[in-house]
Amino acid sequence: MTQTSCFKRKDLRCFWPAPPLPSSSPPPALQVPQDHHDSYDPESEDRYDPPEEDRPLVIPYPGATKVVGQGVTYLDDFNQDRFAEERKTNLYYPFASRAEWETVSFLLNSSLTMAEISDYLKLELTKRSNLSFRTATKLRERVDLLPPVPAWKFQVIPTSRRYPSKTPLILYFRDPLECLQDILKSPLIQDSLNFSPLGIFTSSAKLVRVYESWLSGTRANDMQRELPEGATLLGTILSSDKTTISVITGNRVAHPLLISLANIDSDLLSKASQHLFNLLALIPIPKFIEKRKSVRGILENRLYHECLDIVLHPLKIAALIGCMMDDPLGQRRVCYTPCARVSVSEDDLLRDYKESLKRRTNGVTKPFWADWPLAEPYQFLTPEPLHHWFKMFWDHDVKWCIQVLGPAELDFRFSILQKILGYRHFLEGISSLKQVTGRTHRDIMRFLVALISGAASKEFVCALRALSDFRYAGQAPRYTNITAARMQTALDKFHQYKGEILQLSTRVNPKGEPILNWEIPKLEFLQSVHASISASGPVMQWSADATEHAHITEVKEPACSGNNRDFEVQICRHLDRHCRIRRFDLMTAMKDANVNFRINARKEGDEGEVGNQLNLMDAEGISGDDLEGAPTVISSSAELMSLLNPVSQKLFGSFRPKRNFFLEAEALLRNPLAPLPHWTFTDDSPSAGIHLVRDPDLGSVLVNAAAEAFGIPDFRGALRDYLDSFERGVKSFTLGGRRFSNLDSELPFQKVKVWSRARIQAKTYYDLDLVNDTHTIFAHPPMELWKYGRYDCAIVNVNPEFQWPRSSLEGHCIYVVRLIFTVQQLRKPSPPIRGTHKFLAYCERLDAVDQPPPPPQYSHLPAYRAWPPHYPDYPSGYYVLRRATRANGSPLGGIIPLSQFRALANVIPHMVGPANPAFTQYSSFHYANQFLLNKAFNKETFYALDKGDPCLTS
Repeated sequence: MTQTSCFKRKDLRCFWPAPPLPSSSPPPALQVPQDHHDSYDPESEDRYDPPEEDRPLVIPYPGATKVVGQGVTYLDDFNQDRFAEERKTNLYYPFASRAEWETVSFLLNSSLTMAEISDYLKLELTKRSNLSFRTATKLRERVDLLPPVPAWKFQVIPTSRRYPSKTPLILYFRDPLECLQDILKSPLIQDSLNFSPLGIFTSSAKLVRVYESWLSGTRANDMQRELPEGATLLGTILSSDKTTISVITGNRVAHPLLISLANIDSDLLSKASQHLFNLLALIPIPKFIEKRKSVRGILENRLYHECLDIVLHPLKIAALIGCMMDDPLGQRRVCYTPCARVSVSEDDLLRDYKESLKRRTNGVTKPFWADWPLAEPYQFLTPEPLHHWFKMFWDHDVKWCIQVLGPAELDFRFSILQKILGYRHFLEGISSLKQVTGRTHRDIMRFLVALISGAASKEFVCALRALSDFRYAGQAPRYTNITAARMQTALDKFHQYKGEILQLSTRVNPKGEPILNWEIPKLEFLQSVHASISASGPVMQWSADATEHAHITEVKEPACSGNNRDFEVQICRHLDRHCRIRRFDLMTAMKDANVNFRINARKEGDEGEVGNQLNLMDAEGISGDDLEGAPTVISSSAELMSLLNPVSQKLFGSFRPKRNFFLEAEALLRNPLAPLPHWTFTDDSPSAGIHLVRDPDLGSVLVNAAAEAFGIPDFRGALRDYLDSFERGVKSFTLGGRRFSNLDSELPFQKVKVWSRARIQAKTYYDLDLVNDTHTIFAHPPMELWKYGRYDCAIVNVNPEFQWPRSSLEGHCIYVVRLIFTVQQLRKPSPPIRGTHKFLAYCERLDAVDQPPPPPQYSHLPAYRAWPPHYPDYPSGYYVLRRATRANGSPLGGIIPLSQFRALANVIPHMVGPANPAFTQYSSFHYANQFLLNKAFNKETFYALDKGDPCLTS
């Protein structure tokens, strides 16, 4: 019999669509109601009549995910709990009241130890609260009486006499079907849950397909085609990686296996506060007595696959015959999940080891997916950005740059960058950093290409820029075939210029000896990204950021909460208690609010889409006379969260949501009593929201005094020109042309109020309904450290026909913000001064330096048409800027309404050759003659300047 081996993989993330039945005959159709289901199937596109208008088209897979009956919801389980009778009189049983439950929730969600909780309960003030428990032990016993959650099991894994282990191998695990059902029934995911594979197109012509989720990829459609009609495809996400749980000292390591659902939208799935990645198993870490390291490695790999075979056994059964599962609304569906089978044969270990050396595999002869139809590792082992991209960036790209520029030069260039509020500044450089995280990788990647431009050869910069473009483009939330090919173009460009890296001997081993090959596994993984996008959707949904954070909440924190003995057992008990607490908090909040989460039978009608749905009144035992007190039936997660008042505000995720300047500005517009000018406002589009604090930094200052403090000699003349332009009816202001007024020009006011900073917020490139993080634009006068002032740059709209970010830089300019102010109005009864009831800014213009066009094979890329008629610098891909001046050499400046600002522009000094040693972080911007507009400053800036297709689907 031929034996196959599986490849080594540090971080296993499997995305499991259900396999077909192992039979050559067509799968039988399920006996389900014949409801209408409109799903994508390439062979059946003609059965759909495309809409007449040219708009995005979403086609569900025909006949998929039919409802076969009514099951139970979370609330039904709560109402049927063994203490349901007691909760009719005391909802918070086994606790005395809501107040006592709040105390319990606080204590158990805190970092207090058992002894500290007991000490707290012994305080005289606490005793006066008359709590129903006196010690931490009694408290935990009460928590164990809460409604159950998926239970933990354990199994001892036997080892052979020939290869014994120093300690017993104990596998702790839960039933994966119970874990999936627990996730699937949560009412908090209803709005983000999808069951049917989709075909999404940019228009009714179906020429360009969009990939925005796993269900919109071709692989989900192919798998659904192999399932019986009406079956529900559940994509199971498995993530496994070892993690250290010791603090400072010790060598305790855990090997968790996490599970989640790919049917949940990635935006919600990536939020660690939602606890959607559950710990499925703790795989034992063996300590074999065998002395040979190579043999120990094979034994560990085989043990790993054997454990997964045990844990995933219920999924294998469900993959063959299906299983009934309930969704958040209690609708019952026939779900299919994947299966795997692994067996171990130690007798052939040495022979297999020799064979694995020839085939360059890890010696596992029967991987757990071996008998799983259509389960190909190259498909379900999808690319993973955190380790494959950002770790590769640190291990290779950064090291190459250090070799080319030298550690001192590269560190100095990082140290002289002007600080940006909210972003890390590397004052000591990067060459000596140790134990860097993924966040640090991203912070370095923002600036690396811009800093090596002008100091390294053009070919080397081209190669590094290509990899940077690949990583940024790979973080998009949606793709078409065209935008996915953009990533492959960037990768091809790297291969075109990578020879320069070897030519400069920048690829070296730890001894400093040149490496003359490209045997980099992470680089090889990049070849599969293009194909993975069309098969499994955007790559960023599979990033390990969420699972790495889950290691903290699911493994490290529970391990630290114990007594440092049998940490696996401590982890299981901790997770069991906290899962019970979260569930109880949600259920009691729903009962308090008198809501029921299910399909509203009275809305859907007697023959609603749920098929055999039970009548709500019968299910709740409500008679016609009791309708007035019946629960409010809702079926939306957003509506549910708006009605609930749980004990823990963390139940719904972050309790500090992102600030939205657009909503704040809208509220101020509706308030007739709000003082003018509004501190938070938007433009007419609106494309950007801007906020200033209430109190100015300089409350009342003469115009000439402000001009002197900020070093703006033509400030008075600029104000006069602005007022004249406003009187002429100018709506969109720009900087250019001669100055008509002078220092002696008359103004209808004498004083201004000055702010040193403004915060700005733009819309996201791919979804204009969502807002970006806010950025702070400084315009601070000279002071002790910043003796030349602290001035940031902004992207300013000068043509209202073009809107940021979709129009990119077309219709926009880059301005240096020198002064933010508003006019101090004259006292009543003097009328307001026209054109001054708004926030204004004195700005100086930066012009693009003309660059030669790109090579013909790349001239078609939208990135080279982002700011017509200008071209970016081809090696770096960044626009080169310089200060605009008047005929007398003074900066070309003027007044611009703050409402024309669109985003913060990160402008970096363009240092050709060695950097000026006199530069500091406080003076580099002042002394630099040329600048680079940093395209890689953040993802949203990259998307806008790369001008990719936003792939609109609605």
